[in-house]
Amino acid sequence: MSSNAGNSSRIAKNTIFLYLRSIVTLLVSLYTSRVVLATLGVDDFGIFNVVGGVVGMFASISGALSGAISRFLTFELGRGDKHRLNTVFSTSVLIQLILAAILVSLVLVGGGWFVNAKLNIPAERMDAANWVLICSAGSFGVGLISVAYNAMIIAHEHMKTFAYVSILDVVLKLGIVFLLMASSFDKLKTYALLSTCVTIVIQLTVSIYCRMHFKASRLRFVWDKGLIKEMFGFAGWAFFSNSVGMINSQGINILTNMFFGVALNAARGIAMQVQTSLSRFIGNFTMSLNPQIIKSYAADNKDYMFQLICRGSKLAYFLALMFVVPLFLEADTVLRVWLGEVPAHATLFVRLTLLAMLPQVLGGVLFTGAMATGNIRRYALAVNSVSIFVFIITWGFFSLGYPPATAYCVQFVIRILLIIIRVVLLKGMMAFSPILYVKEVFYKIVPVSILAFVLPLLVFLLPISPSFLRVVLMTAVSVPTTVGIVFFWGLTKDERVFALGKLQQVKNKFLKV
Repeated sequence: MSSNAGNSSRIAKNTIFLYLRSIVTLLVSLYTSRVVLATLGVDDFGIFNVVGGVVGMFASISGALSGAISRFLTFELGRGDKHRLNTVFSTSVLIQLILAAILVSLVLVGGGWFVNAKLNIPAERMDAANWVLICSAGSFGVGLISVAYNAMIIAHEHMKTFAYVSILDVVLKLGIVFLLMASSFDKLKTYALLSTCVTIVIQLTVSIYCRMHFKASRLRFVWDKGLIKEMFGFAGWAFFSNSVGMINSQGINILTNMFFGVALNAARGIAMQVQTSLSRFIGNFTMSLNPQIIKSYAADNKDYMFQLICRGSKLAYFLALMFVVPLFLEADTVLRVWLGEVPAHATLFVRLTLLAMLPQVLGGVLFTGAMATGNIRRYALAVNSVSIFVFIITWGFFSLGYPPATAYCVQFVIRILLIIIRVVLLKGMMAFSPILYVKEVFYKIVPVSILAFVLPLLVFLLPISPSFLRVVLMTAVSVPTTVGIVFFWGLTKDERVFALGKLQQVKNKFLKV
């Protein structure tokens, strides 16, 4: 019991570090996005997003490996086998080096053909688009090689370091903005090149830190056929899952370009930036939670694991809801204050993106539960066989002349269906109770979601002109309202006691200062 309490305390502490990091990164990202859009212009901003999306489709392999490596490293930490941990790490790096060489070549050849032959890009900007492709491929290759180092930091739950590295990342990107404004060269080419340089600096920093702090990150040549087969088997199904997710995001981005042009890609790019910022903020909580879920499974502490899955799903959803309510209602004003010039359809895209995020938040924690078992074949097949219909149905609707916003509506409906499928699958994989999930999660989030919108909606309907002051008023009303409803309706008695205890600890620290 005391061990579980210590784990909960560690999760809370790691989450605080990651949220401090998110506040800084979010503020800087808001400024840099505005300047980049204004400096590049709508068309070049759209080109950067759609060409980057082509590389992003290949990057699903990187995401699959990251999930596989994180799972294996965390599992070995849970078992306490340091030698096996080093074997897993060294094998991971060897695999990545080989794949990086192969995949970067494929990106440049296959992606180059697609950008030049299929995308709807003005002829005079094709040279810049190819420059973006080359730089994005370079960033992809560096990121792939460094996956094991990032996974090592997360597996050891060194979230403080992870937070500092992320802050360094946004500070360097802020420097890019000033260089971009001062540059006399092609703005799009300059932005792509400098972004790649930032990726290289960050990954070198992470690699050096791991070598200094984790003995298991000291490379040695290992060729463990059994481990390689096991990791590739796991990564293969994770790759299948990530590929479908990438098709549903970057694939639809490409469809939007083919049916509606680069201006709509700029609008989708803005919506994706909002989604990415919020996903990272929410992901801070799940990132601190995921190692504990996997370690609990490795230690055969399934009751605690099931508790973490339910509690994590619920709290991650509530964190998302706290931001979704004011942003959904004030999306147009927020975008105008943030960007100045708002691309057409951007407001609608942002609102629909926010709604589609809510069911996806629940899915992330459930997927971690599946990953902990190490056998995700059935899970990946079932979930992604349904998920791919987001892309297929959207393509069909676009071909029939439906508007670009249709993609988000399709995504929302299928993501709700997938929550049911995921919970049923976990029942077969680890005897997880769907009834427990319904009782602990659904019975809490549905009424909280409805009640959280009531008072903010009344404020929105007041005869107040859209302005920054109204956004401040909306935030001042919606955030405390959502927090209060979550506290009294969404949390159990034990969770309320835990939350009050943590608040008291924070208060005592401030009083001492």
